[in-house]
Amino acid sequence: MRKIAVFLALALPLTGHAQQVLVEAESFAHPGGWQLDTQFIETMGSPYLLAHGLGTPVADATTEVTFPETGRYRLWVRTQNWVEKFANVVDATAAPGRFQVKIGGTTVAHEFGTTGATWQWEDGGTVTIDDLTTKISL
Repeated sequence: MRKIAVFLALALPLTGHAQQVLVEAESFAHPGGWQLDTQFIETMGSPYLLAHGLGTPVADATTEVTFPETGRYRLWVRTQNWVEKFANVVDATAAPGRFQVKIGGTTVAHEFGTTGATWQWEDGGTVTIDDLTTKISL
């Protein structure tokens, strides 16, 4: 089973006034092939997007985000490797729930969902926001 869940946070580093933008995946304007899921709401604090592709990629989830200012932001995505806790019986390195984030037409190099048997914030590195209104895709 292919499972992917997403909850995004972006913070503008290296400024005197750190700007932060929280993008709740549940609020994506176009969920594509992703579904809203609530099974871990007590852990996550809110619903999240989940992709059940059964081995086949699903259509991208997309939304537009308005940033308080342009510049370089650090991307954090809350996710987990759904099979890592079963590493003694399955190949957890396959990470069937891995996915990438595209911001403003640029795919972030980091591949999410490949580590962590429990929910964690994965560091996606810094991204450059050139337009105050920017499209984000999963």
